[in-house]
Formats: sequence, structure tokens, C-alpha cells
Amino acid sequence: MKKTKEKPVVHQMMHADTASVESNNKRQAWKPLFHFIRQVKMPWILIAVCVVLNLAQGYLTLLFPSYTEQIYAGNFSKALAITATVIVLGKALLTAAIQGVCTITANITQMRFQEHIWRRLSRLPLSFYDKNEPRDLISRTTEDTTTLSEFFSHGISSLLSTIYTLIGSFVLILAYDWRLAASMLITIPLIYAIAIISGRFYFKMNNQVQAKLSNMTRYFASVLPYITLTKFFGQENREEQNGLDWIAKHFKTSFDNAKIGLVLTFAQTVVQVIFQLVIILMGVWLVRDGSIDIGIWIAFYMYANTLYSSFSSLSSQWQSLKRNQGCAARITQVTDTPIEENNGTMDASGVEGDLAFRNVTFAYGEQNVLNDVSFTVPSGKVTAVVGPSGAGKSTILNLVERFYTPNEGSVALNGQDIKEYELRSWRRNIGYIPQNCQLFSGTIRDNIAYAVPGQVSDEAVTEAARLADALEFIQSFEKGFDTEVGENGAKLSGGQRQRIAIARALLMDSKLLILDEATSNLDAESEAAIEATLKKVSQRCTVLMVAHRMDTVRDADRIVVMENTRVNAVGTHEELAASCELYRKMIGQQAVDATV
Repeated sequence: MKKTKEKPVVHQMMHADTASVESNNKRQAWKPLFHFIRQVKMPWILIAVCVVLNLAQGYLTLLFPSYTEQIYAGNFSKALAITATVIVLGKALLTAAIQGVCTITANITQMRFQEHIWRRLSRLPLSFYDKNEPRDLISRTTEDTTTLSEFFSHGISSLLSTIYTLIGSFVLILAYDWRLAASMLITIPLIYAIAIISGRFYFKMNNQVQAKLSNMTRYFASVLPYITLTKFFGQENREEQNGLDWIAKHFKTSFDNAKIGLVLTFAQTVVQVIFQLVIILMGVWLVRDGSIDIGIWIAFYMYANTLYSSFSSLSSQWQSLKRNQGCAARITQVTDTPIEENNGTMDASGVEGDLAFRNVTFAYGEQNVLNDVSFTVPSGKVTAVVGPSGAGKSTILNLVERFYTPNEGSVALNGQDIKEYELRSWRRNIGYIPQNCQLFSGTIRDNIAYAVPGQVSDEAVTEAARLADALEFIQSFEKGFDTEVGENGAKLSGGQRQRIAIARALLMDSKLLILDEATSNLDAESEAAIEATLKKVSQRCTVLMVAHRMDTVRDADRIVVMENTRVNAVGTHEELAASCELYRKMIGQQAVDATV
């Protein structure tokens, strides 16, 4: 099968993401982790309880070998038997308590993390969502918070307990015989070296594997919903090969990870064998020498294994700490992003008047999309914005909605800069009908009433549906307004979704109505009905609309013609048809298209 050389944008983005991950792997700062936990109300008391319980379990672990030594030395007293039994039962009870308390702590911690992130996500500017995919944000809110909560509930307490038992084991071995402690120093550097190498490797490779998996999943998610389009253009071979390429990349990274992991596992096994040989040989030598008895050697053997287990556990916990460091870094990309500016204090409810663009310049990144744009949207009139694709029409609407802020100039209502209005108050005073209408999962009633706070009467919902020419098809459903629309309105046709979106905007009864190609998905009959409705609505509010089809703007009171990010001309249909060459060209082109 021949590979295609084309690299769609989504592929380029995934390659960039992989490069970013590999760059971040070189150095992960600790600052994001500490900064994040300072932002969240952590259940520190429960975390402290987990630490105390784990330390208590570690203390009992250190006690047990010394009592075993006494038993081997011939001490079979009742007191010793009771104490040993209490230690064993105590460890069992502490294990159960740790599991219960730490599980509760993990759930509470995860909830606090998720609440903090979700509050932040709902307040971030639209520019943040332009750069971050919803799937990645969901992963940070669910998977990363799960990993972090497990660390703070189980990881921290286990880490401290491990350090305690590690130091305690070595001190107790030293107390028996300095030569026993010295023998541990032979293998401890090897254990430490393997732990550090393994920790760094697993952190780096885990991120690379996850990046490849994420890219592969993202590719599948970008293609499968549009498989009809793929078949329509006969691109099955290309997409099949692209998918196989991503699978192969993920497999290669995972396989390389497994191969190197096998080598490290073998190295760890060799070190463990050396460790056991040192314990046995040193013990045999000292017992034969008469320096220690068999009971002390048994205790030494148990402490030495506790020491080794602590080092192994410390290695695993170090890897976990590095993973959590990465999780915190990804989360703080959300939590450290400045929220939408909302410095306005004025109430916009019911405010109306002329809306004016004053020398507005705006850029997405380094690319200017508006340059020194000035025009006025008269109060109570219909103003249409037209122009070729890329002229800046939709950006004008985004600036009015305050999704973005002009780099230069201002947008004003009645001479007052719109940023002086409280943000949510401003947006609630605007009815918005998008081109690609978005519906929430739920009923038709829920979607129409969504933009209005509080209870909405059935009569008001019905009237809005009637004005939007949606009442007839809604009543044709068995459940009427209680019909489920499916995810993003999947159970409805494009025209039906559009009319529900129009009804939603009309129900707000706003003083400013924004339409972004609002009738683009409607048939001719429905479009005519909606245009008649909008004419009635425009008598009690100001309408600002973007349109590509010239026949929808003929009756507008004012038409703004955009070209190459600037205002080319402003006037009525008749004035522009007589004086604006670009406007005449657009009319002529659509007339040709209509006859084809």
C-alpha cells in the first residue's frame, strides 16, 4: 500500500504535541506541584492521619524481627508470645485502617481537585480553548486528578513510612554488629543507582508512550465521526495507512519501553541476588566466627530484607512522584491561566443604544484579522456585515460578545466602552444565534429555556418556538417539548437544530440580537418564515448579522462590507450596489452560483 505524503493539520498538531512532551521530559520543575496544592483546600487532617497510621505500621514492622530473635534464642515466655501476637494483629488492623482512611482521603482530595479545575475551566477565556482540545482538558480533570489524589492519600504516607523503616532498619542492623551494617553498604549504592536509572527511564518512557497513545486516540477521534466524508472522497486507503502509521508508532514506543524495562528488571534481579548472597555469606561467616548467634542472624536477615524492600519501594514511590509532578504541571496549565477579565461594574440589563467600533485592531497571535475597523450599528436597526472569507466578519461578533478584547481601539455602546459592563450581565443582554448551532443533551424544552435564568413558563417556551417556526415539527414528536435531542442535537436535523437555537435566542428578549449565518441550514420556506420573524424582532431590538448569502441582507438598514481585515464600504443595499465594486461582484457571483 503506498504511503500518502500529505500531512493534514491534525497530524502536524500531534507531532508538535509529541515534541512538546519530549521537551518537557528533559526537565520538570517542582514548582507547579507545590503551587497547585496551595490553591486547593486539601484535607490535611486526613492526610496526617494516613501518615500516622503508616508510620505506626512501620514501627511495628521494625519491632517484629527483634522478637523473632528472642524466640530463636529460646525465650518462650507468655509475655513475649502476647507481644508478638499483638504486633501481628496490630499490623493487620493498621493495614485495614490505612486502606479505609486513605481511600476516603483519596476520594475527598480528588473531589477538591476536580472542583478547583472545573471552576477554573468555566471562567477561562475563549482563547484558551482555541489552543487546548476538550479531550485533553477532560483527561486533566479526571485521569490526572485521580493520579494526584492517590499520591496525596497513599503516596505521601507510604513514602514517609518507607523512609522511616529504611533508616530504622539500618540503625538496628548497626546496633547488632557494625560489620553487618557495613555489608549493607556494599549493595546499597547498586540498589540506589538502579532505582535512579529506573525512575528516570520509566518517567520519560511513560510520557512518550502516553503521548503516542494520545496522538493515536486523537487521530481516531478526528476520523471516525467523519467516516462518511472519507468514503465520499474515496480516501479510505489514505486514512487506513495514516491509522496504521499511528498504531505502528505507538507499538514501537511501547515495545522499546518493554525491552529496556526488561533489561532494568534483570539488573534489579541481579542486584537482589547479590544482596541476598551478601546477607547469607556475612551471616554464615559471623555465626561461624562466634561473633553472633543464629537468632541475631535471623533478625539481621529480616531487617536486611526490610531494608531492601524499603529501597525498592522508595524507587517505585520516586517514579510515582515524578508522574505526579507531570500531572501537576499539566493541571497548572489550566489553573494558572488568567481567567476572563471582568473588571466592569455596570449593569447591562435593558441597556440599548448605538454600538460603535472605534479604530479596532485585533490579532489572533501574530496574525491581524481586523485593522483599524470603524463603523456604527444603529440602535433599533438591522446591520449586516458581509465580505469574503477571512475578512474578519466572525471576529467582529466575537468582540461584541467579549470573547476577545481589541488590541487597539474599542467597542462602545452609547459612547461607553463595553468592557465597563459586568461581563455576565453584558452577555445576558445579547441574544446569539450561531451558524453551527450547539445544543446540550436534554430535552427541546431544556435547550430553548437554557439562556434564561430561573423558571420559564410553558407559554413563553411555546411562543419562542412559534416565532422560530419550530412549533410544528416539535409538536409532531410524540413527546413534544420533552423530546430528547441527543448529544449535541444528534437526533434532530440541521434545520431543526437551527430553529431551536433561534427560539433560544428569541426567548431571551434581548436588546441586541447577533446572528452568524443564522438561516444557513434552513430550507427556503423556513428561511422566509425566520426572516419575517427577524423583521418583527428587529422592531424592538438592535440586530447585528453576518451573512454570506446576499439575498438575506438586502433589507438591512446598514451593510458593512469587509475586505482584507478592513472596512471597504458602508451603506444600504442600493447605495453599495451603485458605488461598491466588491459588493457588486459578490452579488454577481451569487447570481451565477444560483443559476448553476
